[in-house]
Amino acid sequence: MHRLQSPSGRRTVTLLLAVLAAVVSSTAGPAFSQEISVEDKAVASGFDGYLQGHFLRGRATVVADFDLDGLPDVYLGNPGDESFVAVSQMTGRRRSFRIRQILTRGALVWGGAAADYDNDGDYDLFLTGGGNEGMSFNYMFRNMMVEEGRLRFVDVTAAAGVAGAIPDGGTGPVPARYANAVWGDYDQDGDVDLYVSVHDTLRAGGPEGGETATGPQECGGPDLHGSAGVGGGLEGELMLDRNVLWRNEGDGTFTDVTVATGLDLTRWRSTRHSTFLDADNDGDLDIYENNYGSGNVLWRNLLAESGSAVFEDATLAYSAPGEDLQYPHLSFVSCAADFNQDGWEDIFAFQRASGETGPYADGHALFLNGGGTGFANAAEAAEINNPFQSGNGVMGSMVGDVNGDGLPDVYVGNGGPIAGQGNQLFLSDGQPGQAPHFVNRTDLIDFPAPERAGVVYPPYPYRTHGTALFDFDGDGILEIAVNNGGPAGSPDTVREPNRMFKMNLGFPAAWMTVRPVGDGSTVSLDAIGTRFALTVSRAGGAPWTVYRTLFAGSCFSAQNGFDVHFYAGEADTVHELRITWPDGSVETVGEGLALRGSYVVEKGAGGAAPKVRQVG
Repeated sequence: MHRLQSPSGRRTVTLLLAVLAAVVSSTAGPAFSQEISVEDKAVASGFDGYLQGHFLRGRATVVADFDLDGLPDVYLGNPGDESFVAVSQMTGRRRSFRIRQILTRGALVWGGAAADYDNDGDYDLFLTGGGNEGMSFNYMFRNMMVEEGRLRFVDVTAAAGVAGAIPDGGTGPVPARYANAVWGDYDQDGDVDLYVSVHDTLRAGGPEGGETATGPQECGGPDLHGSAGVGGGLEGELMLDRNVLWRNEGDGTFTDVTVATGLDLTRWRSTRHSTFLDADNDGDLDIYENNYGSGNVLWRNLLAESGSAVFEDATLAYSAPGEDLQYPHLSFVSCAADFNQDGWEDIFAFQRASGETGPYADGHALFLNGGGTGFANAAEAAEINNPFQSGNGVMGSMVGDVNGDGLPDVYVGNGGPIAGQGNQLFLSDGQPGQAPHFVNRTDLIDFPAPERAGVVYPPYPYRTHGTALFDFDGDGILEIAVNNGGPAGSPDTVREPNRMFKMNLGFPAAWMTVRPVGDGSTVSLDAIGTRFALTVSRAGGAPWTVYRTLFAGSCFSAQNGFDVHFYAGEADTVHELRITWPDGSVETVGEGLALRGSYVVEKGAGGAAPKVRQVG
């Protein structure tokens, strides 16, 4: 077990977080103190990625209950190596992962995101190809669990029509540097759509020179992604200079509607990640787009206002006076979360490296949502850059509550192709309803991976990518799961162990999980985009509310699963759970919920009350 060391260098076994006692709003919770220690359970759980005598070049970490047994499974994407789905299994009282299906071998898979795109009740997988590694196509894997009664993924890329976008003048999809993907029902038609970020305007033999298209190979089958598999050839001389919004047609196919919905800006931009969020609380999904080397864009969805799901560039309109949502320019990744728990989703934009010339200089930006009036950067007051760690660059990061106080914390994943770099952990020490503030507790997670006997390990620190938060062992406490590794085609020394940080909170944090299920008609069965407001109290005191959203694709090539996790400090009473479904309807559960329990909530049909059942 890794123990803490205080900033003064003295050894200690506890971390004392003195949460502010003053209650400044009716939403604020009570003060509490806690002790935290951290262990790495990656080897014990089988999450460390040691496969066939070596570690892997890690990228994506996607969590979902793929086999529908109630336990979290994981997809790990590893460009140039094996990428696979591993399922949770029980041996006595011990949980661990075992590989169930290898989806690709040697392919340049980069990002990944899970969703029930065919509304059959299980979770499918979309994988982006290329990223920083080169040019490639994408994958769509359909989960056959419901149809066959066993977990099996089938490559349906060609049938779905998502291998790649078709540029103007093209007759078939082109390879590109497809970066990350996120799912969301942007048009509120009851099935989830797909937004894919494209690295840059590269083509075979294009601007950076020497780029060639690669056709990923399906494990155990023919090449379904080369010129013969997708129809229309590689079209290597046609550039793809935009991102791609694929509308789900509800019949297993997708249509590229990027231009039709107004998302095709006529300027160069290199997008590494995009985030769905409801920036204006009007009930439809907006998009925040990270553009490395050029301005970021906040796309406002006009569905609620006009009845038509088209987007407008609202970047400057939603920048508060003196602010600029176009920055930071050197950003690979962003996350949406309600950092001050006021019911409005905020944006955390991670800066990749030093050299920023914008208004915020070097450092990450924490854009707080001013109730729909604009976003303002609160990074300085929040001390989220204390310090800003430059060097090889920020990629795999995640936001979410890991210390149990109900407020999002921040895990900063560092390390680029050249070398690894230590990660950082910032824990919230504020209260709901107040401006966020963080303390740097990097020493909690700054230690080498535990080693397998007889295995040679690469030097610490590592290169961090997809980072997910989920309750692996079922005790109500979130683990931090980190996928590490370097570029495809590099020497074995860039194959690095994954981490699974077990947070021992030292106090009985109040928690609850909720898995929403749509009706399959107005809301997709996976219910992606559902927003929650859980109102709780302690010892008869003033109630406060914890806000959460179900995202499908968050931060860098990562997904936290479909069980939405709530921490509520030392609360002891649940008053109600307010659910805002992706179609805009609102339902409230006022009875039948208790803390330290797991629930499935099904959307009510035809105005009926939602169905609630406890599953743990």
